[in-house]
Amino acid sequence: MNHMKALRLVAMIGSALIAAAALAKDSKLRVHVQPGQAYIFVDGIPVGDGSRAVTVTPGAHTVGVYNYGFAPQTQEVSVEAGTITAVEFTLQPIAGTVAGPYGRIQIEGASRSAILLNGKTAEYFVGHGDEFNHAGKFLPCCAQQLLVPVGTHQLTILDKGGKERWFGLVKVAENERVIINANNGTQRTKSWTKPDTGPYPRFTARTASAKVAIAPVSGSLSAQSPNINCGDSSKLTWTSPESVERAINMGSESVKQTAEAGELSIEPPQTTTYELHASGPGGTSSSSTTVNVNTTVQSSIQASPSEVRYRRIGDKVMEQGSVNLTWSATNAQEASIEPIGPVKTNDSQSLTIAPKQAGEGTVNEVQTYSLTATNKCGGVDTQTASVRMTGSIEPIPEVPLASVFFPTGIPDQQRPEAGLVLSQQTVLAQTAAGFKKYLEYDPQARLVVYGNTDERDSNARNKPLSQRRADRVKNYLVSLGIPQGNIETIAQGKDHPLSADTVQLLHDQNPNKPSKPAGSSQDLLWAYNRRVDLNLQPKGAQSTQFYPDNAPEAKLLLDSNWPEHPQILILASRKESLPLDEGPTK
Repeated sequence: MNHMKALRLVAMIGSALIAAAALAKDSKLRVHVQPGQAYIFVDGIPVGDGSRAVTVTPGAHTVGVYNYGFAPQTQEVSVEAGTITAVEFTLQPIAGTVAGPYGRIQIEGASRSAILLNGKTAEYFVGHGDEFNHAGKFLPCCAQQLLVPVGTHQLTILDKGGKERWFGLVKVAENERVIINANNGTQRTKSWTKPDTGPYPRFTARTASAKVAIAPVSGSLSAQSPNINCGDSSKLTWTSPESVERAINMGSESVKQTAEAGELSIEPPQTTTYELHASGPGGTSSSSTTVNVNTTVQSSIQASPSEVRYRRIGDKVMEQGSVNLTWSATNAQEASIEPIGPVKTNDSQSLTIAPKQAGEGTVNEVQTYSLTATNKCGGVDTQTASVRMTGSIEPIPEVPLASVFFPTGIPDQQRPEAGLVLSQQTVLAQTAAGFKKYLEYDPQARLVVYGNTDERDSNARNKPLSQRRADRVKNYLVSLGIPQGNIETIAQGKDHPLSADTVQLLHDQNPNKPSKPAGSSQDLLWAYNRRVDLNLQPKGAQSTQFYPDNAPEAKLLLDSNWPEHPQILILASRKESLPLDEGPTK
């Protein structure tokens, strides 16, 4: 037994030493407060009223001092182990008085516990229990008073250390006194024998007596611009006197505000009701305001002119109209035009437009431009403008190119206009008609006219003869409306003859050859070389060289002898009948 007692004694001594060592590490805060009734909270936990020393663990702590009717103060304090740190607070009184009507709350059995009204944090502290009890037989009944606004209040009694002694709702009527027993939680109501509407200061303290008049919380919220367009901003202005907490609800979002009054810039995407909720020891207050947001987008688009022309020849656009689009959109942040893409909300643009069809033919299309304007509030508007396009897509004009042929020795110097017989004029007229159309496609195009002779006679005489033939063809083409600058002549004389084999091949392929030859092969060879060739530049197309066997003048053009009756040639070059039974004599 003695052994067991000794072991227990050792264990008790060890525990005591451990506890003593722990206490030795604690620190103290020496807190001095003014006014003397102020209540101390350390790290949000009530400690007690008046100046005092508070044991704390080493480290950082938040010390708050509260007394209703005074602006609260807090300090961040860092203490080291085993030290004493002094902290001083001098609270500043809040000016003004509080007028009735009042009700009164009397608290019994709360000693010096902290009394919180309408909230559970230190900011809702209104006094301690000893300030609001009956005061005993040595003081008048109304010396200890907690005067509150008429209505229902949430009352919390916290013992030192933060343990909740009592919590509940207290309904207070005008000129009535509600007595609360903090020990058993009972409430009873009595009339207030000596009601008074004040006004009173928020805090009055005398020897062994105190009167606290709690001011009601009020709140006001307004919008600078209650009606705005989407994307515009407005400003909320609020005041919440006597509040310690306040928040502005914006739909599902609640934004806390640190000041009793202030301004907040807003940009709502839709019509929104904003609510101010403020709370303080004197109760709660709510106020609301609505900002109406116009989400409607109004837009317009115009196209000018409403009809344009388009013409394309081959790969070259000959005519292409343009259209000017003008559009506007109000209450919109974004806009796009189909098929252009994103655009400014208010602008204009000149467009050169082309048909959608790719193939040749008549163009008759309606092109539509759709403006869609939107805003970030969900507003949308679509408007359209149409342009009709008319015209054509044409192939590159064909230029019929066929060589023309002259009689022997014609034209001579005396008759430079002779020798271009009517059938050959017809051939050139077809060339001229096609070439004039081709000039629309390529204004720089040229016809190169090559004059040729047969092999007979000297070069000195054949060269000028080939030039006269080329000139005669050029002049005739000019008379049909082809600009001189688009025709070039080249006199080749007899330097570029067609061979007998080539002539025979051409004769075999000639779609116009008669069933029975009109002359000898020699005559045909010479007739083929008394020709004028045409070449289209820069395309490089060459005239076909088939002899006109089916022409009325075929016999005349085939004759190898110099004509003895030149007047027949003159008639043949005019739009007159040719006496076919009177060919040139040999």
